[in-house]
Amino acid sequence: MKIGHTNEETLKKLWEPAAVRKLGRQLADIATAALTSKGGPVRKPHSEKLAAKIIQRATKKPDLAGLVREVQKASLSLSHPRYGAQQVAAPIPAAALVESVVAAMNQSLAVWEMSPIATAIDRDLMMRFKKLLGYPRTAEGSLVPGGAFANLTALLAARDALEPRASKSGNARIALVVGAQAHYSVARAAAILGLGRDSVFKVPLNQEFCTDVERVHDVFAAARRSGFHKFILIGSAGSTPTGSFDDLVALGQVATKYRAWFHVDAAHGAGLAFSHRFRKRLRGISRADSITFDPHKMMFMPLSAGGVLVRNGAYLTQPLQEQAPYLFGSKREWPDIGQVTIACSQRFDALKTWLVWRAYGGQLWDTLTTHVCDVAEVAFQYCSQSEILEPVHEPHSNIFCFRLRRSHGRESDLRHWAIKEELNESGFGYISSTVLNGRRVLRLVVMNPRTAASDIRAILRRVEQIATARQIRA
Repeated sequence: MKIGHTNEETLKKLWEPAAVRKLGRQLADIATAALTSKGGPVRKPHSEKLAAKIIQRATKKPDLAGLVREVQKASLSLSHPRYGAQQVAAPIPAAALVESVVAAMNQSLAVWEMSPIATAIDRDLMMRFKKLLGYPRTAEGSLVPGGAFANLTALLAARDALEPRASKSGNARIALVVGAQAHYSVARAAAILGLGRDSVFKVPLNQEFCTDVERVHDVFAAARRSGFHKFILIGSAGSTPTGSFDDLVALGQVATKYRAWFHVDAAHGAGLAFSHRFRKRLRGISRADSITFDPHKMMFMPLSAGGVLVRNGAYLTQPLQEQAPYLFGSKREWPDIGQVTIACSQRFDALKTWLVWRAYGGQLWDTLTTHVCDVAEVAFQYCSQSEILEPVHEPHSNIFCFRLRRSHGRESDLRHWAIKEELNESGFGYISSTVLNGRRVLRLVVMNPRTAASDIRAILRRVEQIATARQIRA
């Protein structure tokens, strides 16, 4: 069939090398600005109205690079040193810039035939994670979009290990025993896997917002009274609200006593394995039956880069073996990754992490993870000495929660939320909040390695100023 003139012109415009090269340079400049900028507001004021204007203008066939530049300038600046809101990293530049190459190659890792070098790199990276986290070579795992997918994958392996016919029959009665700060994806995974949200039993926290090991036994007893006889015990290594690390050694011993599958959600904290000073927080993780880890958190990778490992690799591969002769069946050194992951279209997300690890070594992450934890400690010290603010806890990692002194009740919740909103709308700094012990508090998450102690002190001084001004106005 003859291609029409219009189609020929379209193809020429899209793939003409000089035009593509020009666009590539323009987009690289925009990416560089996003990665290196330290000035301006963290978020532009009136961002909702600004977004509406950009979308409206985009309907008039704007210059492509110009439109992307507008979007970049209107976006939240994660690379700003006074950004400290959530567990999304200011990415390492090399890791972010290689993403355009990943997209251009567009390798699909479901089968080796579609990704010959990509599969090899992915497997080499997973082997590195096994060694880092103390797992045997026979462990199995894969990269996934994030911690929620990793928890789902790990709990699938746990379900089928405890109930071998569960994938076929759909029947499994297993209790999930988790700390009260367990990520919401655990309950969601229980629902997806047919275990039911009612199978999740929560353990109260101790004063450090860790799973209270002394009360775990009571929760196992409660699960048994509800008719459960098989268990999954889940520990947190860097909980989302406070960044607290459970006593993994003690929880591992509990799991052994109850013959429970022991899963560690280290989506946030696994990166501390690189830190000579803070890796002790992960002591006992090598005893886990499965581990969740997210390089896009404390390894400062761009989204998305999550991961899951299962100690006994067979427990992961068995429920994921599928018959798809148009894909699987090759007998080569490298496996078809589609047989060890829930995903079918598996992006080459391994390259950015593997590349940085090879180019800079693990010492880079030792420096970066240790730094962000030290900066969170600065925030703790500041609030300890402040007449207006006080710490809610001493940080285990790079997450720190604080509140106004002598502020309680419903009115306190509203004040904390309003202070956070005013600070964020100003663009000077950016923080988040959460609820601890039933009360709204303020929350800092140091995810930018270029954030200095002076930046954190500046944010906290501004919070004090906003709180004082609001008190005077009231």
